[in-house]
Amino acid sequence: MIDYLNFVKPWDEQYRHDPLTNIKQMKCWRDCYIKSGAVAPEVWPGKVKHDGHTISVSDIWFVAHHLGKMCTKVGTLESMVEGGCVLSDGSFLPADIVVGCIGFTRNTTFCEQLTGRTVVMHSNYLDKNMMYLADAEIDETAFNSFFGSSVLEYAKFYTNTYVQAFERPDALGSILWGAAVKRTPVSLRKWTQYIAVAQELIEKDTTMRGLAADQVRERTKHFYRTMSPEAFLEVNRLEWEELHERLNGSPVSKDKQLPYLFGAAPSWCAPANEVLP
Repeated sequence: MIDYLNFVKPWDEQYRHDPLTNIKQMKCWRDCYIKSGAVAPEVWPGKVKHDGHTISVSDIWFVAHHLGKMCTKVGTLESMVEGGCVLSDGSFLPADIVVGCIGFTRNTTFCEQLTGRTVVMHSNYLDKNMMYLADAEIDETAFNSFFGSSVLEYAKFYTNTYVQAFERPDALGSILWGAAVKRTPVSLRKWTQYIAVAQELIEKDTTMRGLAADQVRERTKHFYRTMSPEAFLEVNRLEWEELHERLNGSPVSKDKQLPYLFGAAPSWCAPANEVLP
């Protein structure tokens, strides 16, 4: 539900969601952690997540914690021993299988080998008319842009940017590859960097502003045509209930289930008749 809302909730002219609905959404999310017994990120409420990390919004994560099928231990794997592993705090975890999942490793060497460039501008340009489109480190503002944390939406916008800059270099060149454009090593790219340039393009260029508006409007229509907020809620609620039975191996009465906390979510979205004329 949280991912869905990030795309369908209304945006203001600066492509920000309504702060009040953000607070309501965050409260529901936080309550999921509290009621399920899952360990919430220790950076809350100052930050949504650690830089470079993603964060769980998966229904199965919360339901599995509630049913005692999963638990969270914050720490570092210190050593492997017979029958399990030892964490840095000295605790022992019995395990038949241990899967290494220690974060994200940057894969930028191919770009550097292919292009001979080790520095990229915050606009994704390596040079004039030479753009590098690839995912970057998911830092704090990745979830606060009209890209909606989607790499495909980011690529859509910057593909249009490339076409516009190729056709109108005098209008856009100073923002995209000019001397004042900030630069960073290819290996240290972050979402914040190209989000900031996208915002500058929207603020300073009428055509780019229109392309961004069209992209968001058509995407929202597509979401509503595929599944409106009300329809998504009902499907998600049913899946939530089914997860309990699937993970438990037998039916779980509603009073024993983890409460579904996003029942008010459709009220945070625009009515369908405003999105689909």
